[in-house]
This record gives sequence, C-alpha cells and structure tokens, in this order.
Amino acid sequence: MAKILIIEDDADINNLLTRIAGRQGHEAVQAFSGTEGKLRLSLGRYDLLLLDLMLPGMRGEELIREIRRTDPDLPIIVLSARSALEDRVAVLEMGADDYLVKPFAVEEVAARVAGALRRSARRREGMGQ
Repeated sequence: MAKILIIEDDADINNLLTRIAGRQGHEAVQAFSGTEGKLRLSLGRYDLLLLDLMLPGMRGEELIREIRRTDPDLPIIVLSARSALEDRVAVLEMGADDYLVKPFAVEEVAARVAGALRRSARRREGMGQ
C-alpha cells in the first residue's frame, strides 16, 4: 500500500482522487492548498504526490521546485486545467514526472498512478533500499 498526498483545492476533485487511490488499495492524505500541502510534506513521507497547479497559498510550480531541492525521487503527477503545451513542458522540465489535463478520465489517472508507483518501486529496489 502506497501513501499518496493529494494537493487539490477543488473538494470534488480531491475527493474523487482520494476514491481512486482507495480503490487501488492506497492510503490518501488530502490537502486543499499549497501551504497545507507543504506542511503535510514536512510532517510525513509519501510515495506519490498528485498536485494541482493553481492553488491558494502556494502555487504548484513553487511546491515542485521546493520538493525537488529536498526529494528528487518523489513521483509527482500534475493534474491541471492548464492545457497549453508550454505549460505542460515547463512543469515537466521543472521536475514533475507526469501531467494530466483536466477534465481527466478516472481510468487514466488510476493507470498513471499505478505506473508511477511501479517505476518508483523499481528505482528504490535498484538502489538497494
């Protein structure tokens, strides 16, 4: 079972992502602002981060930069309404592992979560952790 932090200010989307993680047998922890997400990251260890970009308190891009300074291996999947190619490329280049545009298909989120966790587990095994 993986521990997934969901940072999304829209309660309906946050709850949907929580249900998706739960159906896969994972523990989901919810945060509804960038600052709350940052606090939760400082208080615990997570196997995956599902992250919106347009957040109150602290934008998603700022969170990605901070996370990458201290944890280069935490898988980050961005879910955003921003669909422009430049936005997607910029976020991936700053350290996100994947990018899904809203609205998204539940099945695709589930598949990308499973893939990110699988890759992360293989990376940890390769490092002997």
